[in-house]
Amino acid sequence: MRTMHSMTQGLRMGSLVVALALLRASAAAAQSTLDTPANLAGAWVATPGIVQFNLVHRFDVSPAPVRKLNNTPTLLVALSVTPWASAGFAYGSNSDLVSAFPNEWELFGRVAPLREAAGAPLDATLQGGYNVAARSADFGLTVARRIGRLRLLATGALLSSAFDSGRTRWIAGGGATFRLRPSLALAADVAGLTDRRAAEHLTWSAGLQVGVPASPHSLSLHVTNVGTRTLQGLARGSDRTRVGFEYTIPIPLRRHARRGSERGAMESVEPGPDRVVRIDIRQLAFEHARIEVPAGTTIEWINRDPLAHTVTADDGTFDSGFVQPGAAWKHGFEQPGTYTYYCTPHPFMKGVIVVR
Repeated sequence: MRTMHSMTQGLRMGSLVVALALLRASAAAAQSTLDTPANLAGAWVATPGIVQFNLVHRFDVSPAPVRKLNNTPTLLVALSVTPWASAGFAYGSNSDLVSAFPNEWELFGRVAPLREAAGAPLDATLQGGYNVAARSADFGLTVARRIGRLRLLATGALLSSAFDSGRTRWIAGGGATFRLRPSLALAADVAGLTDRRAAEHLTWSAGLQVGVPASPHSLSLHVTNVGTRTLQGLARGSDRTRVGFEYTIPIPLRRHARRGSERGAMESVEPGPDRVVRIDIRQLAFEHARIEVPAGTTIEWINRDPLAHTVTADDGTFDSGFVQPGAAWKHGFEQPGTYTYYCTPHPFMKGVIVVR
C-alpha cells in the first residue's frame, strides 16, 4: 500500500516536471553559493560539460559533560544530461534523518524549464528523486527572481514518506541572497513542514557566500540547524546550531579532453568584412584553440564563463589582463608568424594562432 501511494505521488509530480520542462527549456549556469542559500539545494542544474562536485561539512558540539565535536558531511555530485537537465546524488553520513540509517543517499534529477538569463520572468527548477534512508520519492520546486543585488527564492516540496514514516508531508520555505560585491553575498533561508508538530523545528540558515577569485569555485560559511543537505534534510530541523561550510568544485570535462589541443587539427578561418574573428571562452577552454588567419586579422575573445580569464602570449607580446564574465578583448595580428597564448589563472587553457 505504501509503495503504491509513493508511486502514485511520483507519477503526478513527474507529469508536472515533464510538462513544465517542455514549456520552456534553457541552459543553466554553473552552481554557485553566491546565488543560493545554504539549505535550498535544489535551485540549480549542472552546466553541460561540467561535473558539479559540492562538499558540505556541518559541525556541532554535544551537550556537557561529553562535549564531543560532531561532523555531518554531505557530498553532492551532479552531471548535466541536457543543457537544461541534470542528474546526480547526495550522500550524507552521520545523518539524523532515520535512526537506523546514519548513511543517507538521495538520488535525484533536475530540470530548469525557466531561466531569467534566457528572458523568462523568473528562474524555476524542479527536482524529483528518491531518498534511500527514508524510502521516499521526493519532489521539489524552487523559483527565484533577481531584483538588483537581491535574489529572492521560494521553495516547496513533497515527501512521499517523510523520515521513513510512510506518511506524505509537504515543505514550504524561502530565502534570499544579497550581493555586497560581485564575489561576496549574504544569504539566509527558512523552511518547515506545513503540518509541523510541536516537537518539530523550523529549519534555517544564515551565511556569508564567497566567490573564490580567479577560479570557478565558491564557498559558503554558514550557521544552520540542519544536518544533511537533502530534500528530507530541509524538513529536519533541530534545537542544535551547526557551523558549517560548502565548497563548490565544477570539474570541466572538456578541460581534460582538450589537453592535446595544441597538437590538434588546425582550423583555417577567414575573417568577415570587419576583419574580425571571434573566439568564445567557454567552460574553461578557448573554443577555437588552434586557428590560422590571414595577416591583418583582429581576434576578439569573448568570455562566456562565470569567472575572469586572461589572453596572455607565451612570449609576453600581448596580455589582455583580466577579461571579466560577459566582457571581450581584441588584439590585431599584422605580422605572419605563430602566436601561442594561455590563461594566466588557468594555465591549462591554451591556444595557438598562426598568421599567414
